[in-house]
Amino acid sequence: TGGGRVAVTGTIQLDGSVGAIGGLRQKASAVAQAGVDVFIVPAEQGEADIAKAQEAAGDELTIVPVATLEEALEALADIGGAPIPDPPEDSSAG
Repeated sequence: TGGGRVAVTGTIQLDGSVGAIGGLRQKASAVAQAGVDVFIVPAEQGEADIAKAQEAAGDELTIVPVATLEEALEALADIGGAPIPDPPEDSSAG
């Protein structure tokens, strides 16, 4: 997370897409009160729902909408997070 406090919400489908959830405004308020810096949320929530969440959370919380798990990992890298290492090669093969 690059040393920041990060919260994440959403559903993750087998294809890596991130789906909407309920109660985004309330969740944004709660994570802001907990001192979180960045809140990664489903882009599928829509602009209006995300705007209401930002209003509830205040300016101290950065809300980052993502459509896929890959976008969520990129968002973490953008704030200074370490990339996920490639899995080790299987030495038992061959």
